Amino acid sequence: MTYRQKQWLVRILIGGLIGIAALVPVGGLFNDLVSGGLLAMGKHTPFRLVSYDLERLAGPAALAVQLGLYFLMGAVVGVSTLPFANDGATLVRRSLAHFVVTAGALTLMVCLCGWNWGRWVPLVVYLFLLALVYAFIWLVRWAIWNSEVEAMRKKLGLIPKPSQWKWKETLPFIPVILLICLGLPWLLRLLEGGGMPLFSGAIYVGILLPIGCMAAGMFLGEWHGFCPLYPVLCAVGVLPAVFLLYNHTILILLCAIAFGSGLLGVAAGAWPRKKKED
Repeated sequence: MTYRQKQWLVRILIGGLIGIAALVPVGGLFNDLVSGGLLAMGKHTPFRLVSYDLERLAGPAALAVQLGLYFLMGAVVGVSTLPFANDGATLVRRSLAHFVVTAGALTLMVCLCGWNWGRWVPLVVYLFLLALVYAFIWLVRWAIWNSEVEAMRKKLGLIPKPSQWKWKETLPFIPVILLICLGLPWLLRLLEGGGMPLFSGAIYVGILLPIGCMAAGMFLGEWHGFCPLYPVLCAVGVLPAVFLLYNHTILILLCAIAFGSGLLGVAAGAWPRKKKED
């Protein structure tokens, strides 16, 4: 067995055990949630170790199957802590392959345990949240790599001028803006179906949209300083959602929230950087 294979084996075992330890309490709550306990607020078991759906499918082996699913999920996440490759193209290919495997493990766990209520829309939401986690991790890695390159260029005296209005620095954040401003409300609307738009309404507009725009703006400001185009792009990014999911009556409100939270985030991220440079 090679050294790399030993590394993989160790990460799989450690990740699987951590996955069991972490998902047993979370899964217990989900098993009660999908059975209607937490939603109905009636008599129910606050913590249910094995899901009803899995009991019907696997019978006495349901507990072993559910623990195996937890182990599989943890093992997949554990493998992700290893470096995938040294060159960019191989890194992208292996990262995409790992995402597909992780999404498959998540889909298997969610469907067998019945955590999607037998519907495809909640499953899409789970996978979308997984994609957001991957995008966030890539954004953090890109920011760290960019800061290391910038530090080396400064030591060599090669400090390039930023682009006008810092449009090149802002460009990589456009997919993140679209995910926050259009993808997230669309998925929340799908999850709600024809019911009252609580998640895509008050919760998204009042909590998720400003926090998302502010958090991404802080990353951008921290690594590139104040980027004036970012809040403008946030305001523009909500326009498709206004006309596709909502209506024109909240146009000013959504644009103002996106612009204001984006401006606050990029300014808050840029301020420590400017203070350090001064």
